[in-house]
This record gives sequence, structure tokens and C-alpha cells, in this order.
Amino acid sequence: MTFSFPKRRFLFLALPIVIIVVALVFFWPKNQQQEPASPAIIAPNYVSITPTPSPTPTPTPRPAGPCVDLPVLMYHHIQEYDVAKAGGYSGLTVTPEIFQKHLAYLNSKGYNSVSAAALTAFFDSGTSLPKKPVMLTFDDGYDDFATLAAPLLSQYNVKASMFLPTGLMENSGYLKWSTISSLAGQGIYFGNHTWSHRSMGANLATDKNEIITAETQLKDHGLNQSKVFVYPYGTISSQAIGFLRDSGYTLAFTTVHGRLLCRGARLTLPRIRIGNASLNAYGL
Repeated sequence: MTFSFPKRRFLFLALPIVIIVVALVFFWPKNQQQEPASPAIIAPNYVSITPTPSPTPTPTPRPAGPCVDLPVLMYHHIQEYDVAKAGGYSGLTVTPEIFQKHLAYLNSKGYNSVSAAALTAFFDSGTSLPKKPVMLTFDDGYDDFATLAAPLLSQYNVKASMFLPTGLMENSGYLKWSTISSLAGQGIYFGNHTWSHRSMGANLATDKNEIITAETQLKDHGLNQSKVFVYPYGTISSQAIGFLRDSGYTLAFTTVHGRLLCRGARLTLPRIRIGNASLNAYGL
């Protein structure tokens, strides 16, 4: 027996099923079973920088020789610390006890004190200096040099040079010319530290007046035969150097730290500032 199924009825029954299937396809959540997406990673925007090469350092040229390793020790006051503190000079003071230790140390280590004339002879004619040479210099002409420093220098047989701002002599706290003459007779060298302890470099006329006035006073007392100068406050100027050279000065000392002394820099020589510490703390 054959059954017939009306086409319209079939379509009527199938249509809802088709609608449901289409709805499921389009509206079912697609990411329901997926792992959460990782956040996007943005690569950093690096800028390539080509390093600029540093210039090759230019070494400081060594002055013309001959040269010598010669520590030049720089002192000012030799006095008791409480006196120095009361007068406001503690920064410029070495106590007599420490100074005596310095002299004993130099002798024990085989140092030989030399004069300005010996250094000039080394520069000018190559005259040999003793082994382990050392120079002791004192600035400003304070009267404690005569009472406290000079006796110790004599006791240890150590040479020294004192540099005078000549216009200040005879004032309170400074040496008298009679005392200076007596010390010169005992072997102390006295050199030029200007007339009024004025810095060099203000103007050439002032520099000349300071140097010439002091030179005249020193010469009148038979001093500074080797023509040696020390710059007040260590201030150097090209005009002062030129004038010293033209005036026949053989040596000039600064406050620049160092111990290599060369003929080519004979008017800008270094020194070592000394305080209340053992001399081995200064490389001696």
C-alpha cells in the first residue's frame, strides 16, 4: 500500500526546524569555550644611538729639563697651637713639637737640605745635587721664625729660605731687619715675597712696583743674591713671570702641589704645603 505525504504539510513542519538551526548557527556564543585572549604586546620603540667617541686625552707636556725630584716644603708660622688659634692662624701653623719631629725625620731618612743657589746651579750648569735633596721654605717673615724655628734648624743643621713681604717688616708680629741680618749670617736665605704681600696680576705697573720695591730693600740689606721670588697667595700671572725673567730672577715658587722641578718651569716651581702631620703623610 502506498502512502502520499502532502508537500505543503512537509514544508509547514520543516520550516520551524530550519529557523531554529539558523538561529543556533548565528547567535550561539562563539568564544564560550575559548581561553581568554592574551593582551597584545607592543614592542618597545628603541632608538639606536651610535656612541660618540671621546677625544684622545692630550698629555701635559713636560717642561724642558734638566729636572729633579726635589720636595720643596712650605711653612708659615711655627708656634704653639693655642697661640695660633687665638690669633686666627691655626691653618698656617705647625707647632714647634711637630716641626722638630719633621727635622728629625728628614735627618733619619737621609734627606739633604739644599739652598736656592744650589738649585740655580743645577739648572744653569748641571751642578749635581746631593741624594734625596729637600728644600725648606717659609713665607711672610713672621717673628716666630726667629724665636722657635731658627733654633731648631740650627740644632738639626738644616738649611732654609724665608721669603719676605718687605714692607711689613718691623710691624708687630713680623721680623725686624736687625734680626733678619743676624739670621742671614747664620745661613738663612732671604728672598722676595713682594713689598706688601699683594697678589700678582692686577696690572703690570703694580706688579713691577711690588717686586722692585721689595728687591731694593733686600739689596740694601745685602740679601737675595740669587734673586728668588715667591708669589703671594700662589697667584701666577704671565706679566709677572715675564717681568721676573726680564729682571734676572732665577727661581720663583708657587703654591701648586708637586715635587718635580724643571729648568723650563723655573719661574713657576711647585711646593708642598706642610701641616701638623708626619712628613711621611706628604710622600717623604
